[in-house]
This record gives sequence, structure tokens and C-alpha cells, in this order.
Amino acid sequence: MPETELSEVRDRRFVISLDEEDATNLELTGGKGANLARLVEAGMPVPAGACVTTAAYQVLVDEPDIRAEIESLEGLDPGSADEIATKSEELKTKIRETEIPEHIQRAISNALDTLDADSYAVRSSATAEDLPTASFAGMHETFLGIDQENVLEYVQECIASLFTERAMSYRLRNDVSHSEVAMAVVVQTMVKPEIAGVLFTADSVSGNRHIASIDANYGLGDTVVAGDVSPDNARVDRRTGEVLEYEVGEKHLALRSGKDGQDEPSLEEVSTARRESRALTDAQLRELVELGEDVEELLGSPQDIEWALVDGEFMLLQSRPITSLYPLPSPVPADDQLHIYFSIGHQQAMAEALPPLVVDWMQETVNRSVARFQSAESEQSFAVEAGHRVYVDLTPLLRGEVTRKIALRVLDSMSEPATRALEDILDRHEDTLSQDTLTNRLRKLGRVSRRLLPLVVSNAPDLLARLLKPFLLGPPDAGHVRARIERAGKTMAARVTHPESRSEQIRVGFEETELGTLVASVGSKSMPYLLAGVMAGNVLERLYPDADDELTALSRGFDEEIATEINQRLGDLADIAREHPDVEAAIRDESSLSEIEDVDGGTEFVAAFETFLDDFGFRASNEIDLSRSRWRDDPSMLFQTIQSNLRSGDHGEHREHLAQLKQDAGEAAETLENRASRGLLGPVKRPIVGQLIQVYRGGIQLREHHKHGAARFLAAVHDVVSDTGTELARAGVLEHQEDVWFLRKRELLNALDGESSFNVDISERRDTHQRYASLSAPPILTSEGETPTGKRDGSPSEHVLTGTPVSSGVVEGVAKVMHDPSEQSISKGEILVAPSTDVGWTPLFQDAAGLVMEVGGRMTHGALVAREYGIPAVVSVANATNEIRTGERIRIDGERGTVELLDRTDQSTGDSDSESKR
Repeated sequence: MPETELSEVRDRRFVISLDEEDATNLELTGGKGANLARLVEAGMPVPAGACVTTAAYQVLVDEPDIRAEIESLEGLDPGSADEIATKSEELKTKIRETEIPEHIQRAISNALDTLDADSYAVRSSATAEDLPTASFAGMHETFLGIDQENVLEYVQECIASLFTERAMSYRLRNDVSHSEVAMAVVVQTMVKPEIAGVLFTADSVSGNRHIASIDANYGLGDTVVAGDVSPDNARVDRRTGEVLEYEVGEKHLALRSGKDGQDEPSLEEVSTARRESRALTDAQLRELVELGEDVEELLGSPQDIEWALVDGEFMLLQSRPITSLYPLPSPVPADDQLHIYFSIGHQQAMAEALPPLVVDWMQETVNRSVARFQSAESEQSFAVEAGHRVYVDLTPLLRGEVTRKIALRVLDSMSEPATRALEDILDRHEDTLSQDTLTNRLRKLGRVSRRLLPLVVSNAPDLLARLLKPFLLGPPDAGHVRARIERAGKTMAARVTHPESRSEQIRVGFEETELGTLVASVGSKSMPYLLAGVMAGNVLERLYPDADDELTALSRGFDEEIATEINQRLGDLADIAREHPDVEAAIRDESSLSEIEDVDGGTEFVAAFETFLDDFGFRASNEIDLSRSRWRDDPSMLFQTIQSNLRSGDHGEHREHLAQLKQDAGEAAETLENRASRGLLGPVKRPIVGQLIQVYRGGIQLREHHKHGAARFLAAVHDVVSDTGTELARAGVLEHQEDVWFLRKRELLNALDGESSFNVDISERRDTHQRYASLSAPPILTSEGETPTGKRDGSPSEHVLTGTPVSSGVVEGVAKVMHDPSEQSISKGEILVAPSTDVGWTPLFQDAAGLVMEVGGRMTHGALVAREYGIPAVVSVANATNEIRTGERIRIDGERGTVELLDRTDQSTGDSDSESKR
């Protein structure tokens, strides 16, 4: 409804019946009221009621002192609990003390006369409440059993509850303006249910959209909502109506309506016999679930429904979207079977949400890569989108015995939680995921073989020769391999930038690239040697299972390793600054590069810095996200690292550290070779072990080389899209250059082709992206929406987080929570807590005392670099960046995989001591 028309409605309608057409208007009746009105409109069983509209709220708060007080809330800090509490109480008091105008009182009284009930339920209904994007559940007030003469008082209490501490804090954290929300109040006839509770039309715990969950207790449902009792809980398969589980709760209390509606509801004890009995029968459960499905279909999303059983009939008291569910994968499976997906972000140790254009690029790149191995008639998408992340379909691999074992083994090296989650879902769905018949396996093997054999035949001899060559002749020259990868990366990048038209550049970057091409062009130059190194390392582990310290030392101390070289070069830049006090002062003052160049010694520093950008400027943090600025475009993170070096390091310290690591590796090699010399076969074993050590070290120092080459291609695509965004903004097609990342690929190409009907709501897409970014992406996701977590061994205490240990050692220190390495620096001795890391985070490791990450495994970037620097690390710590606060003391154990929150542990101990003394 247009604002002018809405204003007219507000002017004449302060109270509206739920069965009137205008009652479905969210801006007039709030989220709860509008949803109830839609249910009434659809003929669903809802208690009769009316709504005091937002027009009445606006009259009340338009008093000058109240309006000014509301406007002053916008600048509050979400973390300032005391100030929020003070403002909340002041504002609620002013609203309570402001008299509701007589004409509004009269409208409310007339509506109550029409309803003519013994008592009423008075419920708040804010315009930002019960929405698909934010529920505000439990933020505002509800009052039950109110007689007619007191309804007005409680309507005013509901209006004031828009400014409770919890509601204000929630809005501040979710960037919802206090001035843009309004409050309506729903007044309904009070029902007297035998049984009541809550229905979730999807399983709110697992996320499974095919399972409904019901909580039930005797009497009014507020005991369930408030958590005052342990209700019955049932889980029902929506597809079949089968009651999968029914757990009888204690149900020791029931909230009953007062006699004849004249008294407030009161709690009463429930008899032992009724406590031990089921509240609902299977037939009633199925009836309730069917009603919930009708509500979900009407309102367009899974619902959290409060219901009541009155005289044998179900009534709907309110319905709100379940906002905590992770989005379903899209597109849905073509075969309508259960499919299991793994997050590419977790494989890359980068689980953040991607803007839509990057999602399209990644999804199409992966799908093209596997298309050659699919049957021509296959409509199945291998890569799907969920919550602005890309997931790959593991189902074909999981249906074969051998491929399932391989998938689990590979997955375990990337993400232990993902492996546990996958094992959990496999255990529960073994029949659904029945392994292929021999005929099907042979058919698939034949299809794959026909497509794969030519590639194997043409490339196998060269790859096999490279794999065996290190064992026979020693490891390759790392500089030579690096040069070949650089050339391959530049060739791939040139393919993107070569076409003259922007649309053709976009098509090449998005439509002519597949993972196979990248691997063949870049990865083939280093991967055989890396694989040989991994194989040699596995042999050494088998030969020396008790030599963890020596094997760890052998895995560190490389001049040619990419991440190490980046850190060494940044350390050299800090040393140049130390040698020139004016340069150091300019860097500390955050001067620009041109300003630094003008001071004494600045020319030398800037020349070295520009050489660094020539060699590494195409890299970025989380660079798989094409929208991220490359270092050459935004070198702020590099300067923060240099500043950190200047604050906490000494001249040449980084070079000394690397030299020590190399020395440790040499001593470890000598120790293992000496052990091999023992016994009669010593003269034979020693050179073999020596060769294995050389192959191991020569191979694993190349572990980042293939990414380094591919990064040139990614940077080229980034540059082309960014330049395109600049041109579209200049032409008035987009408002901002960065908006280009929120287009879909087809929309971008249409815009470049001059399509006149181009119309995209970028603001809405940014809001959606922010909402998805706030969700914690599950590593494993099913086509039914389930987000399995698996079981973790052990029972950690309340203030101990658990994860996967990836770098040994124990360290205590102050936590530094970071989401982007360009946002801030880290001080020496702080423990870095991050969602994930890649090469863009590497410079921070030299000052970090330890590492905690939300995603990752033993072979992901953060784990490798932590071992290189010898700092303890624990990864796959769920929700770590929210659970841990910057500035608090934590202890991480890189052997047990635990993170202790020391400040909270100490506080709990102190509280316990105080309690015991009392």
C-alpha cells in the first residue's frame, strides 16, 4: 500500500478486526497481526480478535519528548548494556504516562464490545516482528487473561514493550532503525485449551524440512514457550505422517485460565498419571501437522506456530517464520532423491558467504569440470548454491564402497567436523543411499572411462615421470618450478584480458574456464612433485612413528615456500624502514605511498615495496572470492603487517627465525639418517632415508605454488569484472562500482549487451547477502535441508571449546578475533581467532602466539603455516569468532584440540567459592 494511502487508513482506523481486508497489511497491524489476519482470510481456525493499529502507536509516540527520545537511540552502542537499560526504562515510563487520546480509547472499547469475551489475550505486534528475515521472538510483551476494563492498560504496556532492553539490543545488533519500526497490538478472545504448545513445520534443530516437531503440555501453551516445564516432544515425518519419535515429558505444571475468565491464569500441579501419559495421540499429531503444512504453504516458509486444542479442535494462536534455518540447496535434485553436499568453502578453509556473481562463477566452473563425466541426459547439477555458498554433490561417490572410503579419507584431512557429520548422515540413511548395483557401477565406470581415458593416456607418461623423477634424481629446482607456474598463470590471465569487448572478457572468464583447465595449466607444473613429497612423508611416518618432533621439523624452514617468502619479504620491508627513521615514522603515521617516497630513505622503501607488489600484488585474503580487492589495489593489510613488525620485532629477526627452522630441519634429518644407519642394513637404509627426506622437503615446499599460479587468473577475472562495474556505474546502469558483484552472470551480460529492461534491486540483494553472511555455514548439507553435526568424543566443560588439533603445543594469551586481515593488525603474543585463513593472512602469523579457526583441517593453509611458525593451533572450532571475545584470556592445546576460556573459568570458580562460603 502506498504511504499516502496508508496514512489515510491510519487517520481513520485505529482499531481493525482481524477478518477485515486491511488487517493483512504489515505496516498497519504488525508482523503478528498481519500473519493472523492472513490465516483468518484463508479460513483457518483462529480465535476472534481485533488489532490496535500502528496509527494509534504513532499518535502516542508523536509527543515531542517521546519522539526526540526515540531518535536519540540511533547512536547507541549495542554493547553498552547499562546505557541501553537506562534509555529503555526512561522511554517505557514516558509511554506509560502518556494518556491515550479519548477517540482511540473509544475505538478500542467498541471493538471489545463487539468481541464480547470473558477475557482477552493482549499480544504485541511490531512491524519488524515475525518476518522471514527477523523474528524478534520473545522481544515484546504478551498478556493473558485480561478482563475488558484492563485491556487499555495492557495495550499501552505492549506499545511500551517496543523499547524493552532486549528489543532495543536486538535492533541495534541487526541494524534495524528504532524510528522505522512501529507497534500494533493484537487483542483476541481468551481460549481455554485442554492442551497447547508449539509446532515447528521443519525440524529447527537439524534443519530437515520433511520433519515436523511438536511440543505439547496441558493447559495454556505459555509454559512451553517460557520453558517452565519439560513438555512432550514428537517428531513426525511430513511425507508419510509416521510418528518417528514421541518423548513423554515431565509436564508437572499446567497453566489454566481463571474461572469464567475473571481471574488471571494460574499454575496447578499435574497428577502423576497424567504426567506419565501422552498429551497427544498419533491421529492428533497428524492432524496438527497437516494444519501446519497449510499454514506454511500460505505464508511461504517453514513456520513456528503456537497452537491450542480447544474442545477437541485445534486453534492457531500465532505463526512466525523459523528464521534460524539454513537455506535449502538450489537447484533441487532432479531425481527427487536424498543428496548430500559438501561446502567448497570448507574445502578452501573459507566458509564466508560469496556475492551472487562469484557464486555463479564458482558454480558454473565446477559444473563444467564434471560435465564431461556425466551422461548426456543427466539433469543433475553437481554444484549447488545455498546461503550464497557453493556446495558439491557427494552422493555419486557415497554410493560406491571404494569411492565412499576415499571420500571420507580425503574429507577427514580437510575438515574433521565434516567427516563426523557425513558419517552421521550415512549411518542414518544407509538404506536411502543404497550403494549402486554392479550393473549401474559398470555403466558409470564405462562412461567415466570413455571420457577420462584420453586424458590419462595423453598426460600419464609425463605425470608419472615427474612423480618418479624426485625419487630417482632428487627434488626439482623450486625456482624452476615457480617460473613455469608463473608463465602458466600469466597465460591463463591473458586469455581473460585479451578479448577487446567487455562481454567477451566476461564470457571467457566465466564460461570457458573449468577446474581441469586450471589444474592442467598450473597444477601440473607442481602437483606431481608435491604428491611425491606427500608419499615420501607417509613412508617416513611409517618408518619412524615415534619421531613426531623430527618429522615436524622437516616440514618447516623453506626459502622457496610461497607463504614463507611473503613473510620474509614483508620483514625485509620493515627492516628498510628501521634503517630510515623518517620512513618508519611515516609508516607509523599511516602516510600514503607517495608521502613515504618524499621522506629521507623513502625512495628505497617504495622501490622495494613496488617490487613486492610486482611479485605478489595479485594475491588477496580469501582470494577465491573474486570480489575481494587484490593487494595491489588495496595494500592496507600489508602496511598493517609492516607496522606490526616495527612495533614488536627486531632488525633481521624474521631471517634469523627462518635460519633456525632450516637448522632444526637439518638436525632432524641427521637424527633420522643416523637412526637408519644402525644395524646390518644401515649402509643401505641411510641413503634411502636421506633421499626420502629430500623428496619430502623438496615436494611440500611447493604446496602453495599451484594456488599462486591460479591466483593470477583469479586476479584477471577480478580486474575485468571490477572495470566492468566502473563502466556500468559511469553509464548510470549501476549506482556504485561494487554493485556489479551483486548481479547474476546473465544479468551482467544482458547489461553489457544494452538490454533496456535491466532492473535489479541491488539494495535488497545486499540485505539478503548480509543475512546469509550472518549464518554459520554447515560443512555438510542435505537436499532436505538437514545440517548434520555428528558426535564428538568427550564431554568438554562449559567454558572449553573443542576442535581439531593441527599444530602441537600449549599457549595462554589474549585473544584477537578478526574477520578480515585488512581490518586491523595483531600484536605480538596475541592468539589469532579467525573464521579461516589463506595466504592473505600469512603475515599475521609471525606475531601470533597461537591460532584458532572455525573451519579447516590438518592440511589446510592455517594448519600448515601454524606448523611452519611452530605455534599451537586448533581448527574446526564451531562458532569460535562469536564464542570468543577480543581481549579475553584463552588457553589453546594443539595436542588435545581444546580452547579454554580462562576468564570465564576463573569467574565460575570464584562464583562457586562464594556460594560454598555462604
